[in-house]
Amino acid sequence: MEDSTKGFFVGCVTSVLALILSVFLFVLMCGLLMRGCADAASSSEASKVLSEGLKGRLENPEDEGDFTKVWVCGRGSVNAPQVLRIRLRGIIGDNERRRLIELDDSASAPAALRQLKAAEKDKSIKGLLLDIDSPGGSVTMSDRLYDAILRFKSVSTNRFVLVLAGDLCCSGGYYVSAAADRIIARPTTLTGSIGVIMNGFNASQLAKRLGLESVTIASASNKDLLNPLKPVDPAHVEILKRPIMQMYERFVSIVAKGRGMPVEKVRALADGSVFSAEDARAKGLIDGIGHERDAIRELEKLAGGKPVRVYRYRERPSLEKLFSSSFLFETMGDFAREAKAAADDASTPVAEYRMR
Repeated sequence: MEDSTKGFFVGCVTSVLALILSVFLFVLMCGLLMRGCADAASSSEASKVLSEGLKGRLENPEDEGDFTKVWVCGRGSVNAPQVLRIRLRGIIGDNERRRLIELDDSASAPAALRQLKAAEKDKSIKGLLLDIDSPGGSVTMSDRLYDAILRFKSVSTNRFVLVLAGDLCCSGGYYVSAAADRIIARPTTLTGSIGVIMNGFNASQLAKRLGLESVTIASASNKDLLNPLKPVDPAHVEILKRPIMQMYERFVSIVAKGRGMPVEKVRALADGSVFSAEDARAKGLIDGIGHERDAIRELEKLAGGKPVRVYRYRERPSLEKLFSSSFLFETMGDFAREAKAAADDASTPVAEYRMR
């Protein structure tokens, strides 16, 4: 009985592995077939299309995405002002997990950036509903999202942006929100954590006990900043503190500008503290407290009292991307890359607009 159970189990595992291998080979062959078809295209029209596509990629190397609009909610008619809902979830960074399924449902910072760029050019979009739930993250990506929102608004004086915060709207998440015309927090939202942080670790005492010694060949002593296997050098701390304080001052000035508050008032709040929804409203960091229905009502006010229709973008993956062997290998290698990125983040101090 035990042998038959074991044999059944082995047979099931073998069948599953065979199925996975079959799918892998099928997708790989499709990718190679499509690539071969593209290589075989020799007509002048095909050459022209490929040439123009390559030129476009060289002039604009960032993938801005290809989207269709899907109606989400709103009581306005088909001619009502269109509002695009963009979700931003989790840590703000430039990494994005590629998925064979739900390619249109990413709420990462790169996906949000692509949607913002598309919305900037979409003349039918009059407003944005930014659904943000983030502790912050990358200084640069936070600033890129902030800038993209400003560019969206600059196209027309009639465009507007509203933020609906989730569990967290902190640090880089709040930095992005500062570009909005209104910020609505849910009753349970934590807001704030305005500031900059650079995380690192020092294992010099442990290395000494284990008999480990760091050997670094550098062009100058300051090139070896915050070596985790050497005692912390106060001079190195001061070197890094200067750019961090400059990033901090930029954060403070952006909040002051976005919220219409004196810089000194913002600086008094920008000590890394987080605030409840009630406290954040009292301090002027948000405009109201509510849920989605309240956000819709606020959007209607921003639209001049007109009912609105809320849409979301659905990203359309190209067949070439879906079936290319390179995309498959990238998908399979995501976990390895993410593990390496986590290790790199742990060993390399990086300034972040991020909640501790």
